[in-house]
Amino acid sequence: MAQSQSWWSPLSSNEDVASSEPASFESKPLEDATVSDPEEEMLLTRRVHILGMGSIGTLIAHSLRCLPNPPPITLMMHKQEQYEAFKRVGRSISLMDKKNDINDEQTGYDVDIYEGDDPAAGPIWRSAPDLEGKPGTGIRPRTNPLEADETLPNGQVYIYSLIVAVKGHATVSALRSVKHRVDARTTICFMQNGLGQIEELNRRVFTDPETRPTYMLGIVSHGVYMTDPCAVVHAGYGTVALGICRDKDRHPLPPKIPSRNISELAEDERKKFYPTDKELFANLSSRYLLRTLTRSTVLACAAFPYLDLLQLQLEKLAANAVLNPLTALLDVPNGALLLSDELSAVQRLLLAEVSLVIRGLPELEGIPNVRMRFSAKRLEQLAIAVTRRTAQNSSSMREDIRHGKKPEIDYINGYIVKRGEEQGIKCALNFMLMQLIKGKDALRGRDYGLPYGTRQIESEIDPHRPGFVSLSDESTPNPTPR
Repeated sequence: MAQSQSWWSPLSSNEDVASSEPASFESKPLEDATVSDPEEEMLLTRRVHILGMGSIGTLIAHSLRCLPNPPPITLMMHKQEQYEAFKRVGRSISLMDKKNDINDEQTGYDVDIYEGDDPAAGPIWRSAPDLEGKPGTGIRPRTNPLEADETLPNGQVYIYSLIVAVKGHATVSALRSVKHRVDARTTICFMQNGLGQIEELNRRVFTDPETRPTYMLGIVSHGVYMTDPCAVVHAGYGTVALGICRDKDRHPLPPKIPSRNISELAEDERKKFYPTDKELFANLSSRYLLRTLTRSTVLACAAFPYLDLLQLQLEKLAANAVLNPLTALLDVPNGALLLSDELSAVQRLLLAEVSLVIRGLPELEGIPNVRMRFSAKRLEQLAIAVTRRTAQNSSSMREDIRHGKKPEIDYINGYIVKRGEEQGIKCALNFMLMQLIKGKDALRGRDYGLPYGTRQIESEIDPHRPGFVSLSDESTPNPTPR
């Protein structure tokens, strides 16, 4: 396995910097030997919970149910009407592949329905298991019986492996509702757009590193969209890149200039600052979830070392930072961005800011070819390639705006703005684009045919609200009266 080197993943004593081969832009998956087979160990449960039944969550739920000897799957729904729609279609999930003329239904799913917070008991989830046999035939056993250790003292089911596919802005509230059902043995796999959700979770939900679940990241390149609440169209085959997210509380980045050679460190210090990929997969549920996802030929999952996965994430983020907001603002399909020289100039300016921020990230310092891999020119080539490949598609942010859903701009362009601020870089273009998207979302549904006076506008401007920016003109001279 080719490993990229960085200042927190040092060369071993028998390697020489000058003789090391130049790193390729191609990220290499982990070798099978890196992650042991969890089937040889004692699993607490094979059950997989899925939180978020949008297009990605629905695709994953269908794909896992198609596996030989599939794991028990529990769909977690935050709205009763979502469960009612699921019941109306016979508790089934449909996958349509128009290219291959496939329309397949899968059943056998258990469901957990969120019923709100009780002041004394906390979040309440009601179980609606799948039952064998026909209604009215007497006792109907569960399709997926619970294991002995799955039930918590409060009667709710423990969550061992969780796939999260909710929108970025809903991540904190969604996981706060299941916090009491997870612990350090749990693995949470995030199948989401953007970056920054995990840092927010650690700050607001899983604040204790000792009890915090292991985080797995999934970068999805499949093209999917929903036609009905329980039906998804697989419009374009892609892949899912998987990897463990390095928890910087458990494994902080070492100093840039180490005081000792890695061979001189005690074993606990070495594991803390320089964990191997096998050590990052130490959680049994992580290895089980990885093996389960990689069994699906439809999902086409592969595991990557964390640094490779991070770079793949940043490449996808860069493309999304121009593709999503511009198509949402202009309300056009992806391919329209290829038809205008003026829009090409806008994309180049945005990507110049993105490139400057990414190349300065401390996580990537010392990795060979980072400056070339994330140069503005190469990011532009990547964005154009993605746009051409998805020219007929409508971006997720455009669809969110069109259907009255909150866009994920804070975790795409907002992430670039935030990481730029940490480096002293003012990302004015990305900030402006972020505010334009938020403004368009806020103005949605307004009746522009009615008179809208200046006094009314001024009454709605609150200079104390979060994100309000005040521009000073104290340095601008007053125009000379004529």
